[in-house]
Amino acid sequence: MMKWPLLILLAVVISTAKADESVQAKQMAKVNNDRNAFFGDLHVHTSWSLDSYIFSNTNGPREALLYAMGKPVAIAGDTNNMHQLKIPLDFVAITDHAESFAYTERCLLDADNSRFDSATCNSVRERELKMFYRAFKTLALDPPQHLADVCENKQSCRESAKNPWKEMQRLTEKYNQPGKFTTLHGFEFTPNYKGGGGSVHRNIIFANSSVTEEAMSVFDLPSARELWAWLEENCIGDCDAITIPHNSNISWGKHFALSNTDGSQWSNLDYSRRAKFDRLAEIHQGKGNSECYLGIGTQDEFCNFELIYDPCKEGQEVGCVQQSSMLRNGLKTGLKLEKKLGFNPFAYGIIASTDTHNGNPGGTMEKGYPGHQGKPESTPVKRLTGGLQVKKGRGSVTYNPGGLAGVWANNNTRNDIYSALKRRETFGTSGNRIRIRMFAGWDLDKSLASDNDWSSLYTLGVPMGGTLLKTEKKRSLSLLVWAARDPQTAPLQRLQVIKGWLDDKGTVHEQTFDVACSDGLSPDPDTHRCPDNGAKVDSNNCEISQDKGATQLSVVWQDPNFNPEQSAFYYSRALENPSCRWSTYDLLATKRKVNPAIPVAEFIQERAWGSPVWYKPY
Repeated sequence: MMKWPLLILLAVVISTAKADESVQAKQMAKVNNDRNAFFGDLHVHTSWSLDSYIFSNTNGPREALLYAMGKPVAIAGDTNNMHQLKIPLDFVAITDHAESFAYTERCLLDADNSRFDSATCNSVRERELKMFYRAFKTLALDPPQHLADVCENKQSCRESAKNPWKEMQRLTEKYNQPGKFTTLHGFEFTPNYKGGGGSVHRNIIFANSSVTEEAMSVFDLPSARELWAWLEENCIGDCDAITIPHNSNISWGKHFALSNTDGSQWSNLDYSRRAKFDRLAEIHQGKGNSECYLGIGTQDEFCNFELIYDPCKEGQEVGCVQQSSMLRNGLKTGLKLEKKLGFNPFAYGIIASTDTHNGNPGGTMEKGYPGHQGKPESTPVKRLTGGLQVKKGRGSVTYNPGGLAGVWANNNTRNDIYSALKRRETFGTSGNRIRIRMFAGWDLDKSLASDNDWSSLYTLGVPMGGTLLKTEKKRSLSLLVWAARDPQTAPLQRLQVIKGWLDDKGTVHEQTFDVACSDGLSPDPDTHRCPDNGAKVDSNNCEISQDKGATQLSVVWQDPNFNPEQSAFYYSRALENPSCRWSTYDLLATKRKVNPAIPVAEFIQERAWGSPVWYKPY
């Protein structure tokens, strides 16, 4: 019988104080009769992930769920303070590494197993950093040699991993509150690219309580190809799941490549399974932004946002950004694949999340950011100067608080939240609570921009995540684009549409349009850019201009270059006025006596991205 005597979790004092209900009510106010914006985090690690545990995080799944609900929770290395969300999340999934579950069971939870006092388990409990490196480097090995001291054999480790997965399910069910707070079952599948450790990771999110018997890891499924096949065979009946890739920015070009990590070409069956399961992509998280990179397939100046690695140099394959690293380029590749295959395996909706390793989902505010990795990032000095790869130009200061996932759903229930995720009526933010929405249709009336009658638009066109089909009539493709600011952060500066299209010769293109400007300004007809609205930030105290920017931006926009014979996608992006980056708040906390180990921007423009709509001419 399994015992759980060593759940090394920090006791949490549950406060009876409520979050500011007036702010929450205002934020969640209805804007239509049938679908509303809900915010969540679908990428959360707790002490049941080995890397999180090694960095002294003591918050397990229970504490993470409580934090998401707005309860106060301690953060590793900052035991004198309790951290709490100003506004609770609407939904969350705990996505601990499946590769860690055998460690969790054998080394932390079940003290009666024969390997509990092994050298490896003792090293884990001592939180020795070498254990993290050892585990990380061997995720790509076959067989997984690092488990030799933890289990009798590979199969016994696989059996042991089932117990934490079952307990995770129990906790997820316990804290689900239909109509108020939604918990989704999930885990992370974490393969690394041989020869460089690049991220080709995915979070698996389930629709309901019918889940797979195992949270399958890379030790048994070496790549996404095998993962999709396994899900197709094992997630049956009432079980339904989606897979969400993340950190394509550090995938060394593998995420949106035309071949698998082992170099083999994707088959048509692989592509069809990818289209079935890979419904969404994580555009932003703590380890950087994955939308686009200036000069790598784009000339969009607003791509220069929270980037971690430099572009690859000639002959360089790992530790750098390639064209197939970034989501926008992947969306363009999808147009070419659709022409060849008859379907688009890269038709990704957009979300964002945190990838927190502190067990604090949704903790994304720039001011008061506690870091992502426990004690090594627990003070301003450590965050500004520390990190595992500072000498290589990558450290704690180059990371960011992460983002949030947004959905447009009828109600805050599992069925409604998951349905929105699957149909891709989603958006992502860089950590704020901007709401953003877009519909595509034919000859939409400009008055719709101010009507707020969103329910009628479902009969006039298609929402984000949908596909608009060619019409035989000569009509103009129109987009209704709307965004509303987060009242807790800066006002909106501009609203944009990014278009990608496939020309008659099979070449992909893209263009960025500013479609609505704040402060009564208008986009330049030649550059398609809004003039500077004059918003400023005081670097001495991070105060922002209070008289610049917009509460809402809305417009019905017609594509001036629409060609009904060319396939295309469109997605929206809303940018706030400039504000202080978290590292600037930390600099002020140290009275500027500590300089960042790596140069970073002093100010940023927080933003939100809406999922694409696709136009299909055939």
